[in-house]
Amino acid sequence: MQDSRAIIMQLDDLQEERRLARLAEEAGFDLVWCPDTPRSNAFIHLASIATATSRIQIGSGIARAFVRGPLRTAAGAVDLDRLSGGRMVLGLASGTPKQNLYETGQRFDRAASRIKELIQLLRHVWGLGGEADLDFTGQFYTISARGHLLPKPVRKDLPIYVAGVSAPMLRAIGEVADGLAGHPVYSVRYLRELVLPSLAEGLKRAGRSREELKITMWVITSISDDRARARREAAYQIGFYLATRTYAHVLDFHGWEQEKEAIQRAFFEMRDMDAVADAVSDRMIDELAIAGTPAECREKLRRYGEVIDFPTLYPPGVGPGRLVPQERVRDNLESIIRAFAR
Repeated sequence: MQDSRAIIMQLDDLQEERRLARLAEEAGFDLVWCPDTPRSNAFIHLASIATATSRIQIGSGIARAFVRGPLRTAAGAVDLDRLSGGRMVLGLASGTPKQNLYETGQRFDRAASRIKELIQLLRHVWGLGGEADLDFTGQFYTISARGHLLPKPVRKDLPIYVAGVSAPMLRAIGEVADGLAGHPVYSVRYLRELVLPSLAEGLKRAGRSREELKITMWVITSISDDRARARREAAYQIGFYLATRTYAHVLDFHGWEQEKEAIQRAFFEMRDMDAVADAVSDRMIDELAIAGTPAECREKLRRYGEVIDFPTLYPPGVGPGRLVPQERVRDNLESIIRAFAR
């Protein structure tokens, strides 16, 4: 693992994000991601951070690939790259079927094939340099547009990271992406036994080398002098993710059948986030998060050293009332920046 690190911001207060992004930049962080949800438009938050910083890269972490039109995504990324002086990283994710239906009223099938074509289209648009006509005919996208598509890009090769959990999506990432934005439900074992081999298959298909793909992952990071509190916060976030049936295979992969049944019953039948967190076992927290005192968290991060290129440190945002209070997210972000400063 390189001596690089990234952090993800998820605050409502744009001014606080600007302040914390400056702190992260001063502390030697290399990249700050902003989430893209119905609650938070990543491109708006990144524009704010771009004007508050000068060196740190900015990334959409992770933009829903199918809820924006391809030309809007292409233009938004170019605008942010121009605004930041060439610091934009475009992070994309297919989203779960439920997320896409909720946000757009539509279903998008064959997500891996669709996102591969989307990346091809985005790179084609960027390569035109903003002036030429666009005629693109694919399996999922057919677009004809006449000139002046974009302002002149700073770069025609903006890096694209893609999130994925399933083997088909991971193979697609290996084929076409510049980086993998690993999901918080990865364990080191899942990385070694499923993620890396699937990426390798995709790389081989495309005739690419491992050096052409950067691997990061969102590492759930909860820091507090109150160790029990930190672990409880991690449990809420883990339970929230693994209640999603799309990720049920991760529980099966680890043999966490008892936890799977309890988490899904608490989430879908009881609708009780405290019960969800109760169902997350200590072994799950140990495998899927770094939680505890600053010294503990620094030590626990070492386990990712041989399997990813750099970590993205991710403060839990889900709590007993579905959201962690913003004050606690802010405090945790500050603790992360202090604990992992160069």
